[in-house]
Amino acid sequence: MDEVKQKSTKSGLSAEWHAPEPSRTSDRPPKSFLDARGRYLQLTVGHGLSNETYEALVEMYDAFDPTDRAHGLPPLGTDTIRDWLDNLGDGLHVVARHDGRVVGHAVLVAARDGDAHELAIFVLGEYQHARVGTRVLERFCWEADHDGIPAISLYVESSNRPALNLYRSMGFSGEYVGHGELEMRLDL
Repeated sequence: MDEVKQKSTKSGLSAEWHAPEPSRTSDRPPKSFLDARGRYLQLTVGHGLSNETYEALVEMYDAFDPTDRAHGLPPLGTDTIRDWLDNLGDGLHVVARHDGRVVGHAVLVAARDGDAHELAIFVLGEYQHARVGTRVLERFCWEADHDGIPAISLYVESSNRPALNLYRSMGFSGEYVGHGELEMRLDL
């Protein structure tokens, strides 16, 4: 429903104006974008992984800088990465590609206890601080909401300021759970 707002004019009189609510279709984040460094990236979304995407993710995670890993993820070693990806199963995936190469990935796995599904998001180091994670997360939240997922939770190290700022800007709130980490949640 349209919202009616009051607006003051230069004469001091008020006038009504209508602010239409955006349609859900127009709210849809784009499937492609330019990152902050001018690189053109494409996003794909789906439940489960195609063989091609699976292999591209193995390659991305195998090249992932060990210092960018958190909570033991992504795992080290090709076989361990494959086992981990197999366990993610048919979860909701958003994959970011630059020139055909996978450079970012987010996955949502079903809740084990409670209603919040757990999110994991990873961006290769050379694509961090370029708004790639922001675009992946925007698309991801939109897709999760439209899939009827009630809430998303995630864990983040309290020292990871860029990630904390991103999650808070998207509406996540959280609390410390010990060992220098926060559990954050977004109700959709």
